[in-house]
Amino acid sequence: MNSVPLSNYTVFTEDLRRDLEAANIPLSKVQFFNDKPITIRREVSDPNDIKVNPEGQITMSNGKSIQTINVLPFTPGVSLSSDPASIHVSWDDTQQDTKGMKFNLSGQHYFIDVLSNNKFQYKTWVFDLQSGNGTRLFVKKDLLKQVKNSRETLKGRKVGE
Repeated sequence: MNSVPLSNYTVFTEDLRRDLEAANIPLSKVQFFNDKPITIRREVSDPNDIKVNPEGQITMSNGKSIQTINVLPFTPGVSLSSDPASIHVSWDDTQQDTKGMKFNLSGQHYFIDVLSNNKFQYKTWVFDLQSGNGTRLFVKKDLLKQVKNSRETLKGRKVGE
């Protein structure tokens, strides 16, 4: 686990998202972080190992290679897109990621989107999620200072008053 002081971060909630939207701060300007390590893995066939015989049968030689992607805890990420119930965040520093990893709103928090059988959709491929189930989005606490929050509780109003 990363030695990141958790006291500097807070969970990104739906209430915080609404406050940011009310302050006209787009999600693309928010620095996101993941609270758990994420590891995804898939088997990749080497196209040079695939042969087609005269009968049209496909054969593979040498087997497969493995692609593994790791995102350490509290790695900075950016929102690439969002809708009312999800945010797509990219941690890819090569700028090759155009979709991001999907986080879905559940209750007040945004959790990593895991498919059935612990599968995970990333870019155009389906990976096995090795670790990271339950990962939530976090932000730095100093983001809260950018949002002016005014709340009050109304006591109610009776007829004739």
